[in-house]
Amino acid sequence: MQMVVTGVADIWTQPSTESERDSQVVYGESVDMLEEIGRFSKVRSIDGVVGYVKTAILGEWSDRHFKLSHQVRNEMMTFPFGAYVSKGDIEDFKIPNRYLHSIDEKFIPIKLTRKFMGIPYLWGGTSDFGFDCSGFTQRLFRFSGTEIPRNSNQQRDASVTVDGFESALPGDLVFFKGHVAFHLGKGRIIHANGHFSRITETDLFDSSPYSKELLSIVEKIGRFRLNE
Repeated sequence: MQMVVTGVADIWTQPSTESERDSQVVYGESVDMLEEIGRFSKVRSIDGVVGYVKTAILGEWSDRHFKLSHQVRNEMMTFPFGAYVSKGDIEDFKIPNRYLHSIDEKFIPIKLTRKFMGIPYLWGGTSDFGFDCSGFTQRLFRFSGTEIPRNSNQQRDASVTVDGFESALPGDLVFFKGHVAFHLGKGRIIHANGHFSRITETDLFDSSPYSKELLSIVEKIGRFRLNE
């Protein structure tokens, strides 16, 4: 087992940066090394995504003690939200204590969502450098202490069905064809979307063309039980 030693690492579908970005892993997350191919390594991430990362951004696994609740930039490294750091990292990179939380500390994902308003949409993105729709939901659940699958179809199938918007609670997930969003309540959602190329809020019942289009492709409202 190895871990990512750069801020964010792309997982490519082929051993080339000209291929498609399938997902990402952030600093301190572990991967299983499957094969080394030139400058790339074939790896499996903790959520089961198999693809290729640059070998140079991998290092030997060491214990992680904290997770970051905020992006931290300094002259040596930019750590994204949700990065996992050690006590040595805190000293070496002078990470402020106010952003450090025990790796086991629990949070409620929906209460974290609005801090990411305006973050760019990025296909395959799982960090606050850029999110795709399911990367946004998965990252916030993972930070909060609950692991859910990587892509929206997997999340849809793994969640417990909620009987319509009348029964939906803040924090449930609304699944559309090929898309997922957090439900804020009363039909309002927050989501990483290509329509606006960033994380935005949408009122599904405001009668706008975009909302009508989304409502026409709703597949399910789902709920995950949070680890406590």
